[in-house]
Amino acid sequence: MTKKKMVNKKGDIWEYEETPETRAALKKLHDGIRKLEEQAPDYGVGK
Repeated sequence: MTKKKMVNKKGDIWEYEETPETRAALKKLHDGIRKLEEQAPDYGVGK
């Protein structure tokens, strides 16, 4: 397992262990976002 770390613009630190389950969950999340962007590329813009 690999430990991952992310720091946002505010300086908050997020750490997590990258497991097969984590990778699968992130893939599912990103696939869902890509699918929504294909259906409505301007989603939320101009409203």
